Amino acid sequence: MTPPGADAGLTISEAADVLGTTVDTIRYYEKEGIAPAPGRGPSGWRRYDASAVSWLAGVLMLRGTGMNIQQIREYAAAYQAGASAEDRLVLLEQHHEAVLARLAEVHVHLAALERKISAYREAIHTANHVLSP
Repeated sequence: MTPPGADAGLTISEAADVLGTTVDTIRYYEKEGIAPAPGRGPSGWRRYDASAVSWLAGVLMLRGTGMNIQQIREYAAAYQAGASAEDRLVLLEQHHEAVLARLAEVHVHLAALERKISAYREAIHTANHVLSP
């Protein structure tokens, strides 16, 4: 059974809860033109339908991968202007390559961190055995 008013969309607070973000973040994306302004219910409150929530989830995913606001703004503008799927795919593939490069760099740093941790553990283990009766 659908809760009363659910088909009218979510409030901004409900949308933020569903998305695991804040009301301020959603408002920021709207102000920046990244997310289209949602419809309004009879009370005048913002109402987020499934399409709006899905778009915001995509924006949050892009931010989570490190895409900056300007790049997201460009992607949103291309989408809103009716850019072809091929054109939008190019933007996403370029970002994908950047994410892969960053991930490779993180793996290098992670390996160095793991070596450092191992060295400390070994030093502590050795010191504890030397001091043991």
